[in-house]
Amino acid sequence: MRPTELRVSMPRLLANAKALRARVRPNVNMMCVVKADAYGHGAVPFARALEADGVTNAFAVAIAEEGIELRKAGVRGMVLVLGDGSDDSLRAGVQYELSQAVDSTHALEVLQHEAKRLNIWAKAHLKLDTGMSRIGVRSLELLHNMLETWKRCELVEMEGCFTHFCVADSDPEFTDRRNERFEKMLDMVRAAGFRPIAHAAASSAMLNPKYQHDMVRAGIALYGSYMSEMKAELHGAQTLVTRPVRIATIEAGDTVGYGRTFIANRSMRVMTLPIGYGDGYPRILSNRASVLVCGKRAPIVGRVCMDMLMADVTDIPEANEQSEVVLLGAQNAQEITADELAEFAETIPYEIMLGWHTRIPRVISAN
Repeated sequence: MRPTELRVSMPRLLANAKALRARVRPNVNMMCVVKADAYGHGAVPFARALEADGVTNAFAVAIAEEGIELRKAGVRGMVLVLGDGSDDSLRAGVQYELSQAVDSTHALEVLQHEAKRLNIWAKAHLKLDTGMSRIGVRSLELLHNMLETWKRCELVEMEGCFTHFCVADSDPEFTDRRNERFEKMLDMVRAAGFRPIAHAAASSAMLNPKYQHDMVRAGIALYGSYMSEMKAELHGAQTLVTRPVRIATIEAGDTVGYGRTFIANRSMRVMTLPIGYGDGYPRILSNRASVLVCGKRAPIVGRVCMDMLMADVTDIPEANEQSEVVLLGAQNAQEITADELAEFAETIPYEIMLGWHTRIPRVISAN
């Protein structure tokens, strides 16, 4: 079998969550965002661990299917579906006791009808658009109409009311104005007689007390990224490893890989690894990124292939075909982070964490 696997450290994930929880006011709840399979870390095991450890009883997913997976796995806390759903998704959410983000009277009516059919309560969070221009109620007039409809949907509980900031990590002045807009709209909601849990801040805003409201949504920070102010406290939890299939010597003038993009300027030892862009390792990292071998960095040479890539181990004479190679994560004193790979790949760490193909086995690690 191929010696390539993605190890996910549950202790690191839990430690990240506890470190974030400690930075939030005691009376503010912390929802953990586990959408997209917990950003590629495993939503079911992570949510179970968070609930069992008492870190949180509130989770966010993107689509109803993700919430249903958590319910079937025994997760009992609040599960909020953040995205707009089809009528079938809304009905399924009621059946599985999910909380649904809503921004239309039609969605409310679907929830009301299904709740009445099943003779149970439906739960929903009113989504307000304060500047993202993605989903959510945008104007005060539409909000008024939404609230009037909600009053008639007596089986739909307004469990929450929320928004999402678009530049909390880069424009505090604009974010302040968006927060003020959210509070103004929230005043309308409360004046109409509703008492929802208010939440606005995701990872990039959640440490600021004025944005914390009743609850914050910890997302990418749970997975060790995008929180420079907590760099020493948060750690990546994914370690991608493999072993070489060949180490060969090439001579000056020899080329490596498709397109002959790397030309050796000396006699070199080139290591071939059984992983490539077919596994989600970005092709743009060709001739840019490094891997770790024997605790040292080995630069990638030549183009990343679909199933293989090559690295220069000339200056690591101890490297052999039994050496474990780390493509993401730590080895001895060296570490390759998702942020580092994202910079080389001209993208964001989210895409790195989420990008590993299912043909790479995932192993939940106890260390």
